[in-house]
Amino acid sequence: MNGFSAETIHFLTGLRAHNSRDWFAANRAVYDQALRAASAAFCARMEPLLAATTGLRYRSRVFRINRDLRFSRDKSPYNTHIHIGFLQEGPGEDAPAWMISLEPGQLSLGMGNMTLSQARLGAWRDRVGGPEGATLLGLLEVAQGQGARLNPTDLKRVPAPYPADHPCAGLLRRKSLSLWLDHDDPSLAFGPDGPAACATRLRLLAPVHAWLNQR
Repeated sequence: MNGFSAETIHFLTGLRAHNSRDWFAANRAVYDQALRAASAAFCARMEPLLAATTGLRYRSRVFRINRDLRFSRDKSPYNTHIHIGFLQEGPGEDAPAWMISLEPGQLSLGMGNMTLSQARLGAWRDRVGGPEGATLLGLLEVAQGQGARLNPTDLKRVPAPYPADHPCAGLLRRKSLSLWLDHDDPSLAFGPDGPAACATRLRLLAPVHAWLNQR
């Protein structure tokens, strides 16, 4: 399998229109090839490319297409996107991850910490509340100038003991930080060359990744 293709998007478009177990069962063979096998091929190529960018080793996680319906009013059984995380080997859940999200009409390439554990939150505030915060602000400004989208802040107020007018108030109000590069054409990720094209775009976020990965 050469990776993602127009057939991948065609399947997801059909699933969005007919999100039912019967439709999925009738199209299971397409899912197995155009999504499952394609995701595996994409990940096998992407992991060494990210390793070359950062000098670190990664393992991939393809998120399940089945939705967790336990606490949801929406009982549609399936997600209509592909979401893949590339997790750093060794350091635990708080290492920044690389992310790929593919759906009809959009490809999003991301990097960051989707959430910081309570154990790491204090260390995060110490860093961004001190001189290193200004460095991160500069790196984020460069990334956003190159088209990156920064996720919203998590808290309404700056946490104590930091003043509300702290120069890095926006960073102190965070319990997560992720940057995304959005593309209207998902074909960037298609075929055997798709992982390399995605990795090239993700290199724009490498300076922020290096800052986040410092311990």
